Amino acid sequence: MTEQDFMTLLNAVAKIAKPFNGEYKDVTSMSDKLADSGLDSLDMLLTSVYLCDVFDIDEETGKTLSATTVQELFDWLMLHKRRMPESVEAALKDIK
Repeated sequence: MTEQDFMTLLNAVAKIAKPFNGEYKDVTSMSDKLADSGLDSLDMLLTSVYLCDVFDIDEETGKTLSATTVQELFDWLMLHKRRMPESVEAALKDIK
């Protein structure tokens, strides 16, 4: 999964986690701070749960996630993943 694919996935998952996403601002760079996207702590928790599911990361490991930037989130997911989705579309299909 490329970094661009990941940002597309993250933006789509965040919009699922925050259904009234008028306040959500798409991330456009791996250096973007997650807090600047408009996700509050509950939205970020739900987004993280969805992403851990997509990448088949167990619940206990998921509890250790602590990322402040898109890059940190990507790096953590790549380090702990047990599965790589075939595509952004395939990953989103698992969530919806």
